[in-house]
Amino acid sequence: MTEEQRIEKIIYDLDDTVTGPADFFGESKPSFLFWPMVKLMRPLLSCDPDKMISKSSIRVRKFLHPILLKLLPAFLEYKQVIERKIDIPQEPVIWCPNHSFKDDVAASIGTARHAYVLFGSFPMFFNTLDGVGAYINGVAMCNRKVRKSKLASMEAAKRLLNMGMDMLVFPEGVWNKTPDKLMLPFWPGAFRLAKETGCKIVPVIHYLADPHKKYKGNVIHTVIADPISMDGLDEKEGQTLLRDTMATWYYLLMEKYGQTTREELLAGFDTADDAWESYMAMHTGCVKYYDREIELCADYRPKQSVRPEDVWQSIASIRNIHAGNAIHVKYARELVAREKRRDFQRRF
Repeated sequence: MTEEQRIEKIIYDLDDTVTGPADFFGESKPSFLFWPMVKLMRPLLSCDPDKMISKSSIRVRKFLHPILLKLLPAFLEYKQVIERKIDIPQEPVIWCPNHSFKDDVAASIGTARHAYVLFGSFPMFFNTLDGVGAYINGVAMCNRKVRKSKLASMEAAKRLLNMGMDMLVFPEGVWNKTPDKLMLPFWPGAFRLAKETGCKIVPVIHYLADPHKKYKGNVIHTVIADPISMDGLDEKEGQTLLRDTMATWYYLLMEKYGQTTREELLAGFDTADDAWESYMAMHTGCVKYYDREIELCADYRPKQSVRPEDVWQSIASIRNIHAGNAIHVKYARELVAREKRRDFQRRF
């Protein structure tokens, strides 16, 4: 049986849990880790919470977790410094870190009390040592392309919290690739878990000035913020409180450790957009197992959220151009093209 046939058989056996080979390794080829990982971890893909978690597997991971913490720093490309610690409630909590660079999952595992990770990147999980470490730590797997998988992962997360385990959830859902937003809009999963279980949310904020240059002082700065109770808050209020808290801490870290000059940032580029485009190409290019198909649409954009290009697209699409509408169509097309070029979040 050829490698392609083996992959097709795995996808066939998993039925509606995966949509195709790209789910497992993006645009790359499977690594040597893929075959043992996909065989060993088949239960995690079942979309059946009873198969995804068990009391015995939790006991094993609790035993292995101290060993994992000792090994973890060796897998971080940059040293991590915890800038602020707090007393964590004894009851289970939901840890919510921001998401913007390659090592932030490992840094979050090293920051939080033992917490299962809501893991949504199949290519990273099945093809890298990061996935092995996450498996040893404990995960609730989520294929973001499959609604059934997303629902099952949230049910597994709720069961883990009710069984006394912490959860680690990235509310942005995907790397923040914007040049102007401190935090992306948050997916509501962490808030809904908190409301359904009564658990508090502990925000975790990482700041790394430059993920691609090693120099003295360029470390992962991490803040553990005070736990937030969502009791008495509706979804909009809770989401706003959590996002504002994390954005405030990120701003303070950026102000303290990210000082630079405009000349340094734009050196060699005509505009800030050009500089950011070059940086994003390098930033996303450093990840070998990157499922571009899902990463281009995994940020949270509710239907009621309207962008300029959405408003002007109907005018830009006009084909019957005459003297009365030509200037408006020209303006609409220029605006739509400019806004789409600036939408770095869904271009990289």
